[in-house]
Amino acid sequence: MKKNESNKNQQLASLNAGDGYTSEKTLRLLLFSYCNRSCKGCCNNDWDLNSLEIENNFTGYSEIILTGGEPMIFIGVVINAVRKIREQTKVPIYLYTAKVDNLFEICTVLWYVDGLTLTLHEQEDVGHFLRFNKILLEIKPNKKLRLNVFKGVGIPPEADLSMWKIKNNIKWIKKCPLPINEVFRKYSDG
Repeated sequence: MKKNESNKNQQLASLNAGDGYTSEKTLRLLLFSYCNRSCKGCCNNDWDLNSLEIENNFTGYSEIILTGGEPMIFIGVVINAVRKIREQTKVPIYLYTAKVDNLFEICTVLWYVDGLTLTLHEQEDVGHFLRFNKILLEIKPNKKLRLNVFKGVGIPPEADLSMWKIKNNIKWIKKCPLPINEVFRKYSDG
């Protein structure tokens, strides 16, 4: 075995030895299914969410994605989930949301997570996003920020989006396959 391969295998063995890290496994964790939108192409429509396995063991993942429904509807659930996960592991936790209309709530949740993926579905979402972005530009959080912008949604060209990794012109994906090395489970606060 080559020296580099041996070192890599030792690192992976060390990472798998109980500290919660693995090489490439992501947990997509459904906090709850309720959403304030009725998007025709929503990926959740392709899943039997009630049949998802409940996940209580958060070790063994390289990162955890909190999703819904719309997680920001019940921020207490988001915060409690992060606290519960943090009791077991220190892997990065990212929140997927489309709701940033309440600046206090989104800034509070941002404090708890390692990053945020925000999706702008409709043009009416842009104003809320720009107000949130202005705050982020002032406080400059050390967070991973991703912005998904649906086709037909326009952000003013003068907007400073330098903190965001951006995907423009996205469309709904039929049958929404999970990425390789990702598992989809649901959360239980009980």
